[in-house]
Amino acid sequence: MHNLWIPVVAIFAVAGLVFGSQAYSEAKRDAHIAAIISESLDSQAPAEISHLQRVNKGYGVCGDYKLSGAESGHFYYNSATKRLALGTDAPLYHDNCEGVAN
Repeated sequence: MHNLWIPVVAIFAVAGLVFGSQAYSEAKRDAHIAAIISESLDSQAPAEISHLQRVNKGYGVCGDYKLSGAESGHFYYNSATKRLALGTDAPLYHDNCEGVAN
């Protein structure tokens, strides 16, 4: 019976590491996107991002941003090319986020 617990514990440990690192990676990506939006808009305050939707097999993110002022809008970020598009008029946003349900 002792020999059965070792593989079970090992499986749970590996699963915890995989899912934990994925959650950490997504949080880090979200913070990076918020910082890039703030920098692009010359804002000292960090942007708040919401309604995130993964697109392009996980390489792109569509969502909404809001600054501490009244400014808000939509964005698209491509994690492979590190390109950011702000606003629904931007060609990258139009090509990747139109028709994506938020």
